[in-house]
Amino acid sequence: AVPSLSAGPSEGPSVVPSEGPSASAAPSLDPSAKPSAAPSSGETPTEGLDRALLEDMLTSYANHGTSTCVNTQALEDATSFDFNFPGNNAGSNWYPDFLQYEEGLFGAIMTHTDPDDEALNWQIRIGTGGNMYSHYAPNMYGETMPPQKHDNSPWIDEVQQMVSVNNELNQNVNQKYPQFCNTTDADPAKHTCRPYFVHQAGAYQRDEAQYSNNPFFSPTLARHCEGNSCIFASWGTQAHVATPFTSPIIYFNRYTNCGGGVIEHTQMMHNFADPLDTTLATPVNVDQNYFNVGWGGVRSSTLPFALEPDPTDDTLPYETANTARYLKLCPWGEDGPKSTGPWRGERKNLNNLGGYTTFVQDGLLVNHPLTPIQPWCRTPTDTTCSVAATCMVSSCTDEQVSNEGYVRVELKVAAGGTPNCRAISARWNGLVQLECDMRDSGFGQTRPSLSSLDECAPWTKIGFYNPVTGGMLEVAFLRHWSWRNNDKRVHFTVYETDEDAAKALVNNMFDNSQGTSDLLIEVRPTASIDPNNVPPNYDPASLNTFTMVYGEGEDYNNGGASGHSRRRIGSTQQGVGMRDYTVFTINWMGSRLKPGETYSNRSFMFTSKLSNVKSTADNLKLKTEIDEISNNEWTPRRIDIYTTTSSFMAKSASGTGNLGQTSCGNQAATLTCSGRSTPAVNYIAHFHVTCGETTMTYFGKDPYRFAPGSVTNGGTDFEFPGHGNSAQGKYVRSSVCNANDVTKRPAWKLIGFFEAGACAAAQTLAYDEAVCDSTSRRLPEIGDVKEDALLAVPPSLSLRGRRFLFLQEPELTSKPSELPSLAPSMQPSKLPSLAPSM
Repeated sequence: AVPSLSAGPSEGPSVVPSEGPSASAAPSLDPSAKPSAAPSSGETPTEGLDRALLEDMLTSYANHGTSTCVNTQALEDATSFDFNFPGNNAGSNWYPDFLQYEEGLFGAIMTHTDPDDEALNWQIRIGTGGNMYSHYAPNMYGETMPPQKHDNSPWIDEVQQMVSVNNELNQNVNQKYPQFCNTTDADPAKHTCRPYFVHQAGAYQRDEAQYSNNPFFSPTLARHCEGNSCIFASWGTQAHVATPFTSPIIYFNRYTNCGGGVIEHTQMMHNFADPLDTTLATPVNVDQNYFNVGWGGVRSSTLPFALEPDPTDDTLPYETANTARYLKLCPWGEDGPKSTGPWRGERKNLNNLGGYTTFVQDGLLVNHPLTPIQPWCRTPTDTTCSVAATCMVSSCTDEQVSNEGYVRVELKVAAGGTPNCRAISARWNGLVQLECDMRDSGFGQTRPSLSSLDECAPWTKIGFYNPVTGGMLEVAFLRHWSWRNNDKRVHFTVYETDEDAAKALVNNMFDNSQGTSDLLIEVRPTASIDPNNVPPNYDPASLNTFTMVYGEGEDYNNGGASGHSRRRIGSTQQGVGMRDYTVFTINWMGSRLKPGETYSNRSFMFTSKLSNVKSTADNLKLKTEIDEISNNEWTPRRIDIYTTTSSFMAKSASGTGNLGQTSCGNQAATLTCSGRSTPAVNYIAHFHVTCGETTMTYFGKDPYRFAPGSVTNGGTDFEFPGHGNSAQGKYVRSSVCNANDVTKRPAWKLIGFFEAGACAAAQTLAYDEAVCDSTSRRLPEIGDVKEDALLAVPPSLSLRGRRFLFLQEPELTSKPSELPSLAPSMQPSKLPSLAPSM
């Protein structure tokens, strides 16, 4: 029966949950997946530990510059976050084959709801590696990040992340370290050495099939959201599997909502190899000396243009096609110096740039000179192309055509005919490939392989223009002008996934069945607006943008960090069904991150109208900050390890002044060892590691404790921070903890920084955050006792997915419990519930 309502307190607890929260100060057993705006007295010990570790790492070091993006009540009200996967966002238009993996990738979602301008709303999704994999501007242009059309790389490469490289070992030159190379092939030219790239996001799906069925995303070590910001720690993953290399890198990332579309992004990496380990933590093994800080980019079809300010006067011209200071976006890797001299888009040090790059949606006019594309030509030495493989050349001049017998392929549909298109079975990036009768016969093999009119201007898409109707066909990819000498077929791809729709599109657009003369087809750019014929109402100020602010590099070699930094940018193929990715990265170079050292980088990203970019970016670029931190520059707080015979837990002190103090309410628990919330001299990172649902548990400095082949796991293949031997097939697989069941994956938790060996007594104990409860009674779990002896617990009282069961009344103590009891109180509470029980 439903209990009657009463003004007084009940004499015992109801078995039906109340509609509202209890007024009790005791924490619930199940912390909400949505963090509170501020830490509460009900914060679990694990949540308190995460907060202490993350806040101290991001702020408690010498010369740290306080963020100017301070929290206010207005920003708290505009910010929300959630650790529950909300489902796929249809508006992001991800590559469909990878949608199945997003839930395993998802770590958190953070949203800004602007109180003044809804166009400035944004939503970011953060992966388990702490990296931003989605930036969604619902009222501007939609998804910022590329669609993930990259083989074996679902949210592994084309995301915002840090990357750390040991260039001594990365594909080592001249096989200086042959143990990391494949030297078994008889052809020395095929001897390859393994790459060394520690991704923040995770590993490519390029290992043996049983290890790559599901992507391995870098694991979360700690997380905390509060007020207007979220912080994450993760363990970096060797990306190029199978790998002989281990990873000594922890990444930290903080995302802070500054309002007005602005996000402050603090990135940090820490080398957690032990500086005192002179046997394995050698410079060759563990020093890092090339970095992406960070790697990222945008969806190029959404934001096809990139602008940068003039570093000589800080202007950002964009008003006219002739003055717009756009960047050439050459294919990735082709951004080096050119014989013609410096060029916009060339890789450059930050001190030679203006501090930011802005990406602009379609509609911007830029006066980019285009060389008209001409089809290939038949040589005069083989007038019938009897040898199709050799009769064609990629270009010829008009004079050669007029006077020397060269014949250029001419696109046309014969009088009274149609293109008569046929679809071929092979797709190009999921799009339909066609063969259409759109030329004369008598031409041979050609390979233009074009997806734009200019490879350094991917926004210049190829169009087939019908001069009679004015119709323009956008061509995704032009494979062959011709191939066989006995047909009239041109081979190309259109933006259609349905074969019938693709054929109908072309056949209808170039139908010449009623024509009495050939229909000549022009090859043109598909730009909707001609830069040389600007409409009178052209005003790009209202175009939407996404801007990366990285500063002018003044912190390097000026007290902040050693070395220098540069900007790189480049393109991939643009458009639906393609990678559709403009690559953007900031490199840190000329320095080494040694064991115990940390690098930190504060930058900004924001959405706005083009007219607001300069004023916003000029303000933010002065607030960027670069720091390189030694292990003696921190002001940590104390982290204490309390143990019982079977369990341990970590408690963080309330503050960093003089390390602080902790206490434990369980007199049966022992203070076993003490550590720090940050690196310190002789103090190195320690982890709690588990393996699936098994009882395997470890607390210590080796995150590879359960990896097959690890010396600490009884193997002989490798010992962290040393490496394996790919020449002998000795690979390192952090994603595996049970050689007999590779579907079981380990889980890691950063506990703090401790002296090596100081916590050996806790090494094999299970982690239980109830160790310091006022009772030493262990909380049994399902499976501990027979089913008919259990007292069921409502799902709302589960702790991180675990359902605890209480089989007896708690012992009486003089202190209040830290966890609520499910058994009736000995005396009724004098404090009424906030809401009546159901």
